[in-house]
Amino acid sequence: MWHQRAERARLLAERFPTSRQILLFYAGLAEWQGQVRFKTREELAGQFPALLELVCCSAPPLLAQAARELDPSQFEKVLSEYWDAPGTFSPNQFFARSLLQPYAANLPDGFDCPWCRKAPQVGCLKPQGDGLAFQITCGLCLRAQSFPRSRCVGCNESSEQKLSTLTTPDFPHLRMQTCDSCMAYLLIVDLSRDAMAIPEVDELAGLPLDLWAVEHGYHKLQPNMAGI
Repeated sequence: MWHQRAERARLLAERFPTSRQILLFYAGLAEWQGQVRFKTREELAGQFPALLELVCCSAPPLLAQAARELDPSQFEKVLSEYWDAPGTFSPNQFFARSLLQPYAANLPDGFDCPWCRKAPQVGCLKPQGDGLAFQITCGLCLRAQSFPRSRCVGCNESSEQKLSTLTTPDFPHLRMQTCDSCMAYLLIVDLSRDAMAIPEVDELAGLPLDLWAVEHGYHKLQPNMAGI
C-alpha cells in the first residue's frame, strides 16, 4: 500500500496544483515508510536520522525547520510527547507518527491501535448496496471503522441545524462536514465519485478546503501528515 499511496499522491499533485508541494512531499514520505523495517525500539530509533534528512530536503517549511532543529538523540523525547499529547499538532508529533505508522498499519487482528481512540484523520463514503456507508480512518494505523453519517465525529452532535456538508466543483470527490457545536471539521472522500481514491492520501489534496475552514473559525479534528 505504501507504493500505491505514493503513486496516488503524485497523480493528485498533477490534478490539484494548489496542493502540489504537500502531495509530492507525502509521496516521498510514503515511499520511505514502505522501506522501514524494525522489530525493536532500538531499530526504530535507528531510522530517525534518515527521516530527519528526508524532511529537511523535501518538507513544507514548518516541518523542514523543525527537522533541522531536532537532534537524533531526541528520539525518546519525541516519541513520549506523541503518546502524551492531547491531540493538537506539533512538528514533533509528525516525526513520531511517521516512524510509528508503518508498524501500526501492520498490526495483526486482535491488536488494538491506541490512536484509534482519538479523532480520525479523514472520513470516507463507500458504495454499499444502494447507498453509501460512512467510515472514519485512524491517523496512525490507517484502519477504517464505521460511524453514523448523521453525527459529528468530534462531539457526537446530531442536530441538522448544527451540522453542514460543504462541496465544491473544484474537488468533486471531496466534501467537508462542519459542526457548529464543537467548531470542528472533517474532510470526507467520496469513493462513489472516484473509486481509485485513497482517503488518507486524497485528503491531502484538499488544502484549499482546509484554509477555508480555518478562516471561518473551524479546527481540524486530526492533522494530516503535512501537519494540516
